Amino acid sequence: MPGSTKQRCYSEETTSTAATLADIDVESRLIHRCPSDENGKSCCSKPSASSWGCAPRDWLNTLSDHFGHRLLVTLFVVQHVQKGFTSSLLDAARPYLYKSYGTPAPQVQVYNSVVSLPWDMKPMIGLLSDVLPIGGYHKGPYMVGACVFGCMACLLVALLPQHLVSIAAVVICLCCTNLHFSTCDLLSEANYAEKIQKSPKHAPALLTYVWFGMTLSGLAASLFSGSLIESVGPRTPYLIAALPIIATLIPVGMGFLEEQKQTGQDVQETRTRYCEQWEVCMLCFLMFGCSVVLFCCGLIFEDPVVNAIVAMIIAAVVLISFSLVLSPLIAKFNAFVLVSNIVCLSTSGASFYFYTDTPAQYPEGPNFQPVFYNTVVGTLGSICSLAGIYFYQRYLSSWKYRDLFLFTQMLASALGSLDVLMFARVNVKLGVPDHLLVLGLSVFEPIVRQWMQMPSIVILSHLCPEGMEATMYALLAGCSNLGGTISSNLGAFLLDRMGCLPAGKIRESAQFENLWVAAAISTVLPLLVQLVSLGLIPDAYQNERLVHDRSDATAGSLLRRWWGHDREGYADATNSQVDSPEHADPEKEGRICS
Repeated sequence: MPGSTKQRCYSEETTSTAATLADIDVESRLIHRCPSDENGKSCCSKPSASSWGCAPRDWLNTLSDHFGHRLLVTLFVVQHVQKGFTSSLLDAARPYLYKSYGTPAPQVQVYNSVVSLPWDMKPMIGLLSDVLPIGGYHKGPYMVGACVFGCMACLLVALLPQHLVSIAAVVICLCCTNLHFSTCDLLSEANYAEKIQKSPKHAPALLTYVWFGMTLSGLAASLFSGSLIESVGPRTPYLIAALPIIATLIPVGMGFLEEQKQTGQDVQETRTRYCEQWEVCMLCFLMFGCSVVLFCCGLIFEDPVVNAIVAMIIAAVVLISFSLVLSPLIAKFNAFVLVSNIVCLSTSGASFYFYTDTPAQYPEGPNFQPVFYNTVVGTLGSICSLAGIYFYQRYLSSWKYRDLFLFTQMLASALGSLDVLMFARVNVKLGVPDHLLVLGLSVFEPIVRQWMQMPSIVILSHLCPEGMEATMYALLAGCSNLGGTISSNLGAFLLDRMGCLPAGKIRESAQFENLWVAAAISTVLPLLVQLVSLGLIPDAYQNERLVHDRSDATAGSLLRRWWGHDREGYADATNSQVDSPEHADPEKEGRICS
């Protein structure tokens, strides 16, 4: 949507494109290092014939031969239908649901931060499923429980009259639906990651199946959502969503996950392995605890000041904890992403009302209808996101991290200045129609957003030590998303201080007078912070390995050095970059598989 580039600088929790940080944590096993065959050649150095250049039916048959039809059906239900279509449909309906309750813009942002918290909890979900299997199974029972909660939450939102359901109860239900999506997403990713380890040569083809299907499903949701919301309101999408959510029980109940029942000895070995990595487990619990605190505060306190103070305290706790526990190289980049996301102060709560208020509510506004705002703009944005991924792979993948991060942030700030002009209504004075300006922003903002996110995916993957890829990627991506959640709370405080309190009421033009000021602050601040924090980004190319094979995620950390346990690890961790690509050994260099 317009104006969204600066609001989530390096992460989004529920996007339908391949650049979502929170949603690809297990895939980092493949990005970090491609397996080699018995002759020592990389299995991922060349794309398999099944990836492209053959008929879709032959391509699917090849995938079925190597991975089984059960996995493809499971991924179709969970990744394509649910994450691609259903989640996108509900995301489109959510702001209109808030508007039907007359929720002020700052409170909308606080509620949005609460609803997004299940995506921040993915590290804890993964930890629980590993160390606390139910009936000997790690995935199936958790997915069943998540389906039940998600389906019940959708039905409550869709069927109960509005006067019987408070906005707080609605937010809890929305949080339950996202808990369903994040749980099933994580566990299905773990399922196909296990399959890929057995057939790494065809990994690119399987990942293409997953992400291409999600993209098409997201496009279908964009095409469908605008007219649906405009004709029958924002509650009907939740009634529709209940069916695909409960459909998850079909592949799970039919045993398509192909789980092996764990014995007591298997469970004990898993728990012992996690105990040996107690620092990482501690960070998982810390992330979960911070998410719970934000959840409770967001529902109990309506004052944006209180929520902003709590968010800042949590930001400090998370930043200090990760910096103490993780190795210097990982801790520095994690701090960069966390702080960068926090200062991308979100103004989406007010901008939604700015764009969608009716002429009676905001006579001077754009007055966009749901069909244009969701269907036209959303569809165009999804297509341009794919273009952004292509252009990144074609032209930007050879850049150094520091140069690319600075370049993309400068582009994002330049585009953000156009949002400022629109919120100040300067474009109207210049004779530029709102529809034309928004369509232009919808072309370029998704492209720039992908350019900002893709190098983060690559660098986080390279920073995950071998053997801990999934857990560490989930932690780092979860921390990044937590920064976006905190940004939403701080943005609510900014809107409140600026007097931007639209709620979809009649004649509320005065509520938008200072929206351009808030947008200007959220545009300039990320660029200033990045200029002074570039030293936290590794000065390396995107195809350089950043950690040694023998490194672990906490080697040389401040905590270990204070205890005098890891002096040698500090030297390794701070000198772990290899030579430039032309001098690196291609057989040992980490490769990107997809």
